[in-house]
Amino acid sequence: MEKHKLLSLVRKTGKSFINKNPTGVYRDILNDNNFESLSFILKAKDLVMFSLLVPRFNIGSDIDEDYDRIENNMFTIELVEIYNSEPEVECHECGGHGHENCDNCDGTGEVECGICDGSGEEDCRYCGGSGMDEDAGEECDMCEGDGKQTCEHCNGHTSESCNYCGGDGETDCYTCDSTGKVESSDSSEIMYTDFVSWSGRWKMYFADVKHHEQIDTEDANNFYNNNQTLNIREYYQMSEEYEGYENGDQILYHMNEKPELTNRDSNGVVRI
Repeated sequence: MEKHKLLSLVRKTGKSFINKNPTGVYRDILNDNNFESLSFILKAKDLVMFSLLVPRFNIGSDIDEDYDRIENNMFTIELVEIYNSEPEVECHECGGHGHENCDNCDGTGEVECGICDGSGEEDCRYCGGSGMDEDAGEECDMCEGDGKQTCEHCNGHTSESCNYCGGDGETDCYTCDSTGKVESSDSSEIMYTDFVSWSGRWKMYFADVKHHEQIDTEDANNFYNNNQTLNIREYYQMSEEYEGYENGDQILYHMNEKPELTNRDSNGVVRI
């Protein structure tokens, strides 16, 4: 959008965002249906410029000059905060289910019948397995001379329910105490935060910070609350790159002193 058109839009609509900082203006445009038309017409850079200019307009600043200063000094920063240094992750033993296959029955819920040893038969109780009725001196009527009869314990099925798992085929996972989660010792849950700022002071500050260098927590908080800074996105990930850090530690992930700001995602969020 041309400069004069954006400034005109700020003057026409800026009073709708009284007492809002740049991040407040930006999030209202993305989340409040009352500003849907604004969100539709503002491309990525226009949305950032509008969000940074409106608070300046509302304090009576010369937004024509501010526009040029913002455009000349604008930079983007991506910071990493250690959100949880010992997060709960999926249990590797049970795959997060809280249960695992029973070792006794290999997950089938059944084991070999302990009476017939899996044959489905047992010695005839009447002839003791001989096949003969000794008193009568003839073939046993009950087993017809085979000396065997169907196992009464398993009814000839050769197997019985596993006593260890109760026939479920699963037992509680001892590694995670059936929760499906365990504390990770080598992963951290981290929060990425993307910023756009036009503060000359903070631009110089971050220019002296190396990639993946830790930032003083107080400095990071002051940067967050700077009226020349816009928080455009936060998202969480699991990472194994930040072992040894503590909760709340913040690290510089990326800085771009000449951002183009050309993309918005499907939710309208500006991507740096």
